[in-house]
Amino acid sequence: MKTRKILALSMAVATMVTASTAAFAAELTPSSTTGNTEVTANIQDLGAVNYIITIPDKVDFGTLTQPETDTDSFKDVNFTVTATKIENLSDTDYVIVRVKNEGATVDDSAFYLTQKTSPNTKLTYDMYDRKTIVDSDIPLNKGRMVNPDGYYLGDFQNTGDSKTGTLRLNQKQLYGKDIAEIAGDYSGTIVFTSSII
Repeated sequence: MKTRKILALSMAVATMVTASTAAFAAELTPSSTTGNTEVTANIQDLGAVNYIITIPDKVDFGTLTQPETDTDSFKDVNFTVTATKIENLSDTDYVIVRVKNEGATVDDSAFYLTQKTSPNTKLTYDMYDRKTIVDSDIPLNKGRMVNPDGYYLGDFQNTGDSKTGTLRLNQKQLYGKDIAEIAGDYSGTIVFTSSII
């Protein structure tokens, strides 16, 4: 019985491999006697700078709650950006990472979460370039966004370098609002941009 299962599995795998190969192959027939095959190659400059900076797929504030008083009610969420590969970078160069809200301009450089069903309902949040925030810390987005790629988040020079930052949303924005009117899912997009300096 075990042999039959293994044989059946082997035949199924062989059929899938054959089917996937056939889908990409050209066929020569009596009515189509010629065909073309693309031949490719790649030459890599081994001295060229090569890097991979890994950014988070998603950062989730979770469920927000309306504060009972008109006082600050911060919700913090950490995120990490990591240099998973850096090769051939000189000792004086760095990979710089900048951040901004999608669609941000010099005149409106805030970070937003927008209600998916009502684009007029927005919540703002701040970005800090550190994991633990103290009262004296100033969010990245409180200064003027002078670079079109956004605010400076950090620089990376070696594989394994990482930067942990914090997104902070003040739930005070919900105080006094009719929750039935603003309830729903909210989302936004952070644009990360890398460059070598």
